[in-house]
Amino acid sequence: MKTQHIISWILQLVIIAVLIPSAYMKLTGAPDSVSIFTQLGMEPYGRYIIGFLEASACLLLVTPNSAAHGSLLTICIMLGAALAHLTKIGFNSSSCFSCLVILIISAIVTYLRRMQIKSIARMLN
Repeated sequence: MKTQHIISWILQLVIIAVLIPSAYMKLTGAPDSVSIFTQLGMEPYGRYIIGFLEASACLLLVTPNSAAHGSLLTICIMLGAALAHLTKIGFNSSSCFSCLVILIISAIVTYLRRMQIKSIARMLN
């Protein structure tokens, strides 16, 4: 159980290390973020909302009793990013690869922290 806890924290920190710069770029209006959200037709409100959600996921991931909720939020964000890459952006950027990696890592954290969410715990046990 202690090993699971340590692995979960390491993976949570990996997710946070990716999401914090991403949220910062979205919330401060970095040219790359503005370009992507313009392409998606979601500029500026979509960029602000996604940046806020990414920052919120980081806060949840760093809070021990809310880590599962943070990983679930991250899964939702990354599914949206994957859908955006599938439909409008394309798969030629490194952001697509990191999106899929973070999606997988978030799913692992959700599984490792499944006891924090009773409905998930009942389904997976």
